[in-house]
Amino acid sequence: MIKAIVVDDEILTREGISANIPWEKLGYELVAVCADGREARDYVQGHEVDVVLTDICMPYMDGLQLSEFLYHEYPQIKIIIFSGYDEFEYAKQALKYQVSEYLLKPVTASELSGVLIQIGEKIDERRKNEELIGRLSTTYHKNHLLVRSDVLMSLVMGDKTREENDRELEELGITLWGNAFRVAVIEIEDYRDVHSLDDKKKQERALIAFVVYNVSQEIVEKYGAGEVFQGKEYRTVLLLESNKPVEFCRESRAIAEEINGRLKEILGMKTNIGIGGCIRERQDLFHSYEDALAALQCRYIFGEESLFVMEDIRQHTGEQTETELAAEEILDAVKHSDTQAVSRIMEKMKKGVRTAGWTKERVHMYLQQQLDAVPELLRSFQLEEQDIVWEKERALEGMMSAVSLEQALSVMEGYYRKAAEMLDTGKNDGGKKYALLAMDYIEKHYGENELGLNSICSYLNISTSRFSAIFKSVTGETFMEALTGIRMQKARELLENTALKNYEIAEKVGFSDPHYFSAAFKKATGKSPTEYAREKRGM
Repeated sequence: MIKAIVVDDEILTREGISANIPWEKLGYELVAVCADGREARDYVQGHEVDVVLTDICMPYMDGLQLSEFLYHEYPQIKIIIFSGYDEFEYAKQALKYQVSEYLLKPVTASELSGVLIQIGEKIDERRKNEELIGRLSTTYHKNHLLVRSDVLMSLVMGDKTREENDRELEELGITLWGNAFRVAVIEIEDYRDVHSLDDKKKQERALIAFVVYNVSQEIVEKYGAGEVFQGKEYRTVLLLESNKPVEFCRESRAIAEEINGRLKEILGMKTNIGIGGCIRERQDLFHSYEDALAALQCRYIFGEESLFVMEDIRQHTGEQTETELAAEEILDAVKHSDTQAVSRIMEKMKKGVRTAGWTKERVHMYLQQQLDAVPELLRSFQLEEQDIVWEKERALEGMMSAVSLEQALSVMEGYYRKAAEMLDTGKNDGGKKYALLAMDYIEKHYGENELGLNSICSYLNISTSRFSAIFKSVTGETFMEALTGIRMQKARELLENTALKNYEIAEKVGFSDPHYFSAAFKKATGKSPTEYAREKRGM
């Protein structure tokens, strides 16, 4: 029987569902009814449950919070939500937690029974697959290969003493003859996230693991290069050894490339192989194993590759200059609606990330920072808030679900291009775009004493007469008035917070003549720079 519980804070709803559904006829047993999510959570933690039927709006712990808890802690439990809220955000959250059905109240007994039948069929299929996998697993555990894998896995993980490892290796007749070792780990591209696999995929993955093992074993034996065994999460592990350390790296690559090629032919799917660094002592094998796992993580930034060697990865300098420059340049390209520049800068960004050897998490953090900068730019041009938020959310979802840096940057490039188009579709209120670009330019270049009307018009590619009219209309000031105002504001900040001399401040805010700066400052504030500093700093 399939065990189900009902969760709703309304007693009439609980009683109605309990009484009107033919549970036994559908193959179910209603084992509990709960008044809120917290009560349901406590029940699930102490009892076997297959299906949870829950409302959304409840005290203490609502239905979405309960779904999140079940998703992380009991992913095998099927969830049915019935709610009076026909809201996209609720449905999107439910989808995130892999809710099986989202039903709107009122729910008829017939409708709910139909859903329970469908879910029951899926649970029955899963149970059959689990039984099959269980039988395969039982047979496999009795096999010598599993014992061998356990012993070698302990060796490369370094979780036993040398004496224990020696004894177990001797019992299995395994002799490690090399004076140099490296560990390689093989992973199937389509089955990386074991948690997200459905039952059919898990069964496929278990069978494919045997194929990967057999192919790898055949090739390693051909080279006479070490041992092959099953690792964690269906990975295949190679313990390679050699008496020729100088040639070892080249030979390891050759073995990995041949394995990748053969598996591609047989399985028609991509495999990734991470190769750890070379070590001389057996007790240090765990370093090479950890290297191999770390190397596999680089598949995100080198998505088109399939072989990741720790020596290659360590050659990266860690410099982030290219990436930082790209981040500064991309907003300027968007402001000017220059989509060609966007493409060039994205290439620079990709190069910078790869050169720095960033992890997937570091890439996500960096790209989210860039995502956050664009809406502020769009808001400064007074575009529709709904459009701004929608485009950002869509880009964020695509970027986070991307399986490689290449895909993530493609999503980002599309986002930047869309932002550039939004700025170039007539939403600049008769010249406001030029004025805002000019103010942004002044903020960045006020310290250049040659900054003037001609240079700003050259930057914007607009005539001085047209620009002057637009700028005055939008800001209420002339260009020189705005420039002087910003320079005076920056000068006040420097006088208040630094001990710089007047001539040094004049130079920093774009005045080549200190006397002219002093005169302009007094005209703007009514005080000389020295008087202003003395007053503000209490000198």
